[in-house]
Amino acid sequence: MKNAFISQYRASLAMLMNVMEKCPVDLWEDNTYESAYWRIAYHTLFFTDLYLSKNEQEFIPWAKHVKGHNNLGWLSPNKQPVVIVPVFSKADLKGYAETIFENIDLRVNNSDDEDSGFSWLPMKKPELHIYNIRHIHHHIGQLTERLHQYGISGINWKRAG
Repeated sequence: MKNAFISQYRASLAMLMNVMEKCPVDLWEDNTYESAYWRIAYHTLFFTDLYLSKNEQEFIPWAKHVKGHNNLGWLSPNKQPVVIVPVFSKADLKGYAETIFENIDLRVNNSDDEDSGFSWLPMKKPELHIYNIRHIHHHIGQLTERLHQYGISGINWKRAG
């Protein structure tokens, strides 16, 4: 089962990197949407990384992480306007995605059937892996739709990693 999770994480991350790469600079930073393209990409990578951790306490955020950049929307959870600076570049997020990709084997193989490790996700680790992969694809869909609205097609589907 772990090999299947690893394969699907790899395929999902490859697809995410593909939609990130296809995004033009002006769409990458377009703030007319509730969340700019780069913010959705970062949110996806942040939570993929988090949920591949043993638990919230042992999670070590990406070295360039800025508090709040992982959240989506114009308002913070306490309804304050969100100011997001600096913008993470494509190169930054590609590097982050590659780091996650390179460590998938180790991180999945070090998980077992224990609880998720996240109080807001009362499930076992195998289900958390499925949840995490679904989350990646949810946001790939959003990003792909924005590319299509911009006239960009040719998004590559990966069936396995």
